[in-house]
Amino acid sequence: MGTALGLALKAAGYRVDVVVAQRPDHARRAAKAIGGGTLGLSAKQLSRLNQTQLDRLSNSSLVLITTPDDAIAEVAGRVTMIFKSERAGKARSRRIAMHTSGALSSEVLRPLQSAGFATGSLHPLVSISDSRSGAKSFGRAFFSVEGDPAAVRLAKSIIRDFGGQALTIKARHKSLYHAAAVMASPHLVALYDIAQEMLAHCGFTPGRARQVLLPLMESTVANLSKQNPANALTGTFKRGDVATVRRHLAAMESEGLRNALAAYRLLGKRSIDLARKAGVKKSELDQIERLIEKFASLTA
Repeated sequence: MGTALGLALKAAGYRVDVVVAQRPDHARRAAKAIGGGTLGLSAKQLSRLNQTQLDRLSNSSLVLITTPDDAIAEVAGRVTMIFKSERAGKARSRRIAMHTSGALSSEVLRPLQSAGFATGSLHPLVSISDSRSGAKSFGRAFFSVEGDPAAVRLAKSIIRDFGGQALTIKARHKSLYHAAAVMASPHLVALYDIAQEMLAHCGFTPGRARQVLLPLMESTVANLSKQNPANALTGTFKRGDVATVRRHLAAMESEGLRNALAAYRLLGKRSIDLARKAGVKKSELDQIERLIEKFASLTA
């Protein structure tokens, strides 16, 4: 995430002065990728900055914290101490600190306010597994923003420069918002992994399973881009196929696929709700619902 943001900022015309990473090699690699004279520092170096390094850091008008959520408070505290030190020199009139967590609000950065920072959060709603492709994906992504007015203004300006779109969110909703994002993306990967495991029991290699499943998933996403979930739903539950559901449950049980069974039952209940909205025959859906509940009690 940090390197992707650095690359995107550089491409949008911003100067990235300093990159800090936990390990020295990661810091050097990120700084080299961003280029433009970016200084790479390890977390340990952050605790013993020389005056030149301190000047580079303290002259920055924006600090972005892209660490895992559990490390944000600690990093904020360390940065606060650096910027409040006498060696850091006179504070700039406009300093802003933001983190990129989807689950935490800007409240976690409150210590930085004592060092003259306005604080906020900027979270890209996009799946990033590679820094270079991730940087390019920001141009079509939504970003949630919240925090102090100055931080929100700067965040929106950066997002516009990326070509993305900003959405504001209340601090108290951050965790629920992020849980929705996890449901739609990382949990989708987990669901794919379950489906791949099921096909492995059918003799499919991982590569072949990927070839088979991805076009199906892509067609589902395409349907959702045009229709509401009730209308986009297809397959067994949309048809009210009671006998097919029974066969599915028995097949997963016979193969000992407990995770697949649990996921199928839980998501099946939601598919029943969607099918009801779509006008599927009530008697058939009631039978499927009873079957899922009965099967759950037998296999618990």
